[in-house]
Amino acid sequence: MIYLDNAATTPMSKKALDVYNLYASELFYNPSGIYDVAVAVKNDIEEAKETIKHALHTLNGNIIFTSSATEANNLAIFGCLKSNFKKIVLSKAEHPSVYNIGIELQNRGFNVEFCPLQSNGQIDYEALEEILDENTNLISIMHVSNETGAINDLKKINEIRKRKCPKAILHVDGVQAFTKIKVNLDYFGVDLYTISAHKINGPKGVAALFVKNNLFLKPIIFGGGQEQNIRSGTENVPAIMAFKTAIQDVGDIDKNFEYVSFLKKIFLSNLNDLPYKNNSGDENSPYILSLSFKGVKGETLVHMLEEHKIYISTGSACSSKKSGNRVLLSMNISPNDIVGSVRISFSKNNTEHEVIEASKILKETYYNLIDKLR
Repeated sequence: MIYLDNAATTPMSKKALDVYNLYASELFYNPSGIYDVAVAVKNDIEEAKETIKHALHTLNGNIIFTSSATEANNLAIFGCLKSNFKKIVLSKAEHPSVYNIGIELQNRGFNVEFCPLQSNGQIDYEALEEILDENTNLISIMHVSNETGAINDLKKINEIRKRKCPKAILHVDGVQAFTKIKVNLDYFGVDLYTISAHKINGPKGVAALFVKNNLFLKPIIFGGGQEQNIRSGTENVPAIMAFKTAIQDVGDIDKNFEYVSFLKKIFLSNLNDLPYKNNSGDENSPYILSLSFKGVKGETLVHMLEEHKIYISTGSACSSKKSGNRVLLSMNISPNDIVGSVRISFSKNNTEHEVIEASKILKETYYNLIDKLR
């Protein structure tokens, strides 16, 4: 089996799984308890938060654990939303857990504008400068595109915000960036930042939202007041501690980036005589590669590779049941190219042999499919 859909999810590492099992069995205590073993577990959660802040290169804020990045994105936007907000600005590249919030807010009567993209998948910075004004209260723009790997310049976005709407709140979905590229929240100047465990060899069922100091969030889940009265519900301690372990197990981000760039280069070099369009530029994250193949359906390629136990996707797992691709369309990619698009997403755990074998079989599969369609 060759797994190249790491942007969708990743397997838990052995270290993370061992820690998960430890806190699910021996250290099972409720962190809200007042006896010593429960207090110890609560302290472990606080240490996990410090580990995350260290990985985000910031000390100026809090970490709120949630059940998923989708929940964290909802908490970020609905938690700071006020009825008197005059303008909310999102990008057209956002994950459904942000984009569909924008649609919902429009249906509720809010003024929501979607900033267009450049052909390389990045946000159109000139358009953003035009859209932002003194009436803007909230901005939400992802760090790395889950469809193409396009990396948005958060520092540049923050500088535009400071010029046009310095009081606006800036939220960033950092799920595909965290531990893949260098993240420095103090340097970027963002207020809210979402991360997820299952994208980095941690468990499903846990994610986190960074909240900058002095930023007030209203809860969207009510109950016992856990997570600083912002996210009620007994903490998923095994998953939180496994999340911490997965972060600690990442290794050298720069070396991983260089290695995955090498894998991507090998993969593409083996496809050099195929008729395809590369939707992911050289400056994008090497972890995510979007390709459009001429004359075939991407979905058909995915299923034919599945027969060889090679797993890729047609795009975001959260959009897999919908036709088309909103993000690629926003990059002015033609509908025909969108039909033939697939997403390959690499991991530091993939091997050179896997990438060579996958590209070889993809090439053979494409030609076999073309022959059948003639």
